[in-house]
Amino acid sequence: MSSATLNAMTTPEKVGSPPGSVTADRDLSQTNTIVNGDAEAQPKKSAEQSTNPHDDSAAYDHPLAQLGQARKNFLLLIFSIASFVDICNVSGVAVAVAQISTDIGLDLSQIVWIITSYSLTFASVLLFAGRLADLFPAQIIFEAGFLALGVISLVTSFVTSNKFGFLILRGIGGICGAMTIPSAFHLLVHMFPNPKEQQAKLALLGMSGAIGNVLGLVLAGLTMLANYRWFFRLIAIICLVFGITTILLLPFTGSPYKPDGVPRWKRLDLLGVVLMMGALICFILSLTQGPIDGWSAASFIAPFIITFPLAIGFFFWESRIPPKSAVLPSSVWKITNAIISSLGVMIAFPFWATSQLQYATYFQEVFQWTPIHVAAAILPQGIMGLLIGVLSQFVPQIITKPRISLPIGALLIIVAEILQIFSDGGAGMDYWKYCFPAYLLGSAGAVITYFASAINFITYSPPEMAGVSGAWTQVLAQVGGAVVLAVQAGLEGTDLANWKISSARAFYFQIGWTALLAIQYVVFYKKPGTPEEEHIAARKRIADAGIDEGVIA
Repeated sequence: MSSATLNAMTTPEKVGSPPGSVTADRDLSQTNTIVNGDAEAQPKKSAEQSTNPHDDSAAYDHPLAQLGQARKNFLLLIFSIASFVDICNVSGVAVAVAQISTDIGLDLSQIVWIITSYSLTFASVLLFAGRLADLFPAQIIFEAGFLALGVISLVTSFVTSNKFGFLILRGIGGICGAMTIPSAFHLLVHMFPNPKEQQAKLALLGMSGAIGNVLGLVLAGLTMLANYRWFFRLIAIICLVFGITTILLLPFTGSPYKPDGVPRWKRLDLLGVVLMMGALICFILSLTQGPIDGWSAASFIAPFIITFPLAIGFFFWESRIPPKSAVLPSSVWKITNAIISSLGVMIAFPFWATSQLQYATYFQEVFQWTPIHVAAAILPQGIMGLLIGVLSQFVPQIITKPRISLPIGALLIIVAEILQIFSDGGAGMDYWKYCFPAYLLGSAGAVITYFASAINFITYSPPEMAGVSGAWTQVLAQVGGAVVLAVQAGLEGTDLANWKISSARAFYFQIGWTALLAIQYVVFYKKPGTPEEEHIAARKRIADAGIDEGVIA
């Protein structure tokens, strides 16, 4: 057991905040301790402790913080598996698109919707899911989303002759998957209130998504030795088994919502949800159809133009309503380094998305490799992501020194892109000379930049904003990937076998994208205080700005 973990169990450091009444939380935590028999439950604080629900000193009284360390770690594993599954549903299916499109009768121009139908709804619902996690019992949101994803995945595996039914089910699956991410962040932040331990656990959760980005290819390749339908069935088994396990292990902690005469449904910000979903759907739709139908086609121009008034309307609306009624509260921008961290989040996923899609297509179409061969070739990216995640547990400076670690990670990505440019597709020994080191360096850099930006953004957000903060980072990761993938598709030549024309040009854009986002982070970075100091400062800036009491209270 790490020293940070021991400190979290024995030392009443002032970090985080429970989302409800301290007295109620303390009574509930005592009940959970008796019922569940947690031998390692953390000690209660004295009666002199503050009872302000937004006082960081109350964090250790939250019932999730009172759970035994073994149970908390196992629940963290389940949260990580949920994140892993969500990413697998995109990366894994990419390997099977050829077989799926043949079975369900999709034209060449429609194949992309096998992936986009999931990722589009996933990205567009994330902020709404974050709002639900902060207003309603987060454990119910997580469990319902996880179990529903399992059921939908199972049904999808049998709907393989009707393209509309298949794509609709994929879209519903994206909605279910989106419900698990913000709620997992919300639960984790309250489960591990100690700042050092919390950052380490957030790193593990973030690492699971990075690993799923690559291991999804492996799972799909293995299941396709039988039939791609078994990929969806495997996902269903994972979701149902661990979803039921979560119900058994995760105590009911109630809702952070405190009745004040405003119904909860009014705090869901349904207009903001519609505007954000519309903007994201139009934006991703335009970038998806542009490379297929042409950049002058109406299928690109119309949704692309509509994106801007919807996006402007969304941010204007969010700035005009009270934060406690907003799906993306304007108070988010009062968090230290919020804007530059938001931009920094968009560095990592574009590397994985462009590299994997380009090489997976090239290996299968030009080299005639099998899906399992392709998965094995790209596997070093996942292994390196896992190693960096483990390393961050022993070298916390990867997370705690973002002004140093993020540019280092960006530099590793740039070196990897240069190697990919000169790889000539990885033919023969070129795979070992160029692709293999590029996969290792690039994946290491991507994980580092993601940790430096996303984890710090969530850590310095007041705990009552954990659901929204976690959702926002995931939205940005999806948007970053969509933008760079669209540019990649637009730069592709018609001769796939010619690597310099078909693929290498997109990696030049990725170099510029990575460098620009890294530079803005370094230039505008403001050194923060401790997490508890930043929570207090953020709340003070919100109060000084004349914004209402907060996101929840």
